[in-house]
Amino acid sequence: MNKALVRLVSMSTAARVVGLVLAAGPVWADEPASAAMKAEIEVLKARLSRLESQLATAGMRGTTSIGEKPVAGLVELPSGLQGLALSGYVDTAYNFNFNRPDTGSGTSSRNVTSNNGRVFDRVANNFTIHAAEVVLEKPNSDASPIGFRTDLFFGDDAEQIHSTGLGEINGTGTTADMFDLQQAYVTYRAPIGAGLDLKAGKFVTLLGAEVIESPANWNYSRSFLFGYAIPFTHTGALATYPIGEWGSTTWGLVNGWDIADENNSFKTILGNITLTPIEGVTLSSNLITGAETASNNRDDRTVLDFVGTWQPFDKLTLMANYDYGHQSNLAHGVTAGTKGPDAANWSGLALYAKYDLTDMWSLAGRWEMFNDADNVRTGLTGLGGSTLDDLHFNEYTLTSQWQLYTHLLARLEYRHDAASEAVFFSNNGALTNSQDTVSGELIYHF
Repeated sequence: MNKALVRLVSMSTAARVVGLVLAAGPVWADEPASAAMKAEIEVLKARLSRLESQLATAGMRGTTSIGEKPVAGLVELPSGLQGLALSGYVDTAYNFNFNRPDTGSGTSSRNVTSNNGRVFDRVANNFTIHAAEVVLEKPNSDASPIGFRTDLFFGDDAEQIHSTGLGEINGTGTTADMFDLQQAYVTYRAPIGAGLDLKAGKFVTLLGAEVIESPANWNYSRSFLFGYAIPFTHTGALATYPIGEWGSTTWGLVNGWDIADENNSFKTILGNITLTPIEGVTLSSNLITGAETASNNRDDRTVLDFVGTWQPFDKLTLMANYDYGHQSNLAHGVTAGTKGPDAANWSGLALYAKYDLTDMWSLAGRWEMFNDADNVRTGLTGLGGSTLDDLHFNEYTLTSQWQLYTHLLARLEYRHDAASEAVFFSNNGALTNSQDTVSGELIYHF
């Protein structure tokens, strides 16, 4: 307990006692008054003693200041929130498309998505508030086995990751698209063997090399694999158990892909094995399989996802991501039933490299190919709205990142996209096989 505050309280009480003595006059002048004064002094002394004892044992955390000296704060966190961590970021960017797609006229879809095939950087020639995220987390540990995490996500990107059924207004399907409860889960470390970590609630997927939070990625734009080959989030339960010193494995059941409420009576299996066989190398294998079609328990969607990272030396890190996906009994061209039932497949490979030129400046490159053979993932259309099959994409991206200050990142990125069909918008209303963009991004993270 801070002794400065005790001294302040003691001085205040002493002043009151002195005042009582002076006001009472000589003690021999009025014996009844002297007895009353002594009684009140005894009461004040008892109060001071209790206050000093309470302040010494309260264990209050956090400080404020009076002058130059720290004084203990007067608010204590509840015992269940000890170790609470606060983090988040704000992400804003500008994107320019050299095709100069006409976003001021034409169909409403072009107004919304002028960079076709992109996930978050969808609108060309536009300043965008991508995200403002606030995270509250209490990690669990052997000493404190219960924890939780809540991610409050605001901005344009929230519309892209929003789970179906979450936050619907009166069951109409209408949601507040500028907000998403990205994660909300409870964790518990069960005293089983080396420690079994349990998680239940809504959480981000285990699959993929990239993540929703831009500061954690190497590039400003997201890959085709991140946007179309895998899900964003799940609602369900997971269990993680260590594999000696080699890594860990995670398995669980979830409602499905990007849905808060189950759309059929079967659950989806989600699993992961992550290994670190040698120093500087991490290998991760992920699986998701289950029925994802509404009111259909038979036709499964399955994705195998592999991610590997290697740091050959301090300044260089390499990464690779491969995905293969299959869905049974789904029609080509996105809408089931238009061409009769069939199986759909998609696959892709992304290669990454990041080099730290200095402590404050790094360069990152990405090359990627993505095959949406049955056009069930991208769902893009050709000239005149025609349905396309056997779509193939590739892209390469170069991103320069600067750490301007401790919590401030700046990025400048060039990206080239190419497709086997004309699916990218042009400035004259036509479609073309490629698009090139330049983007600038500013991120404050804490």
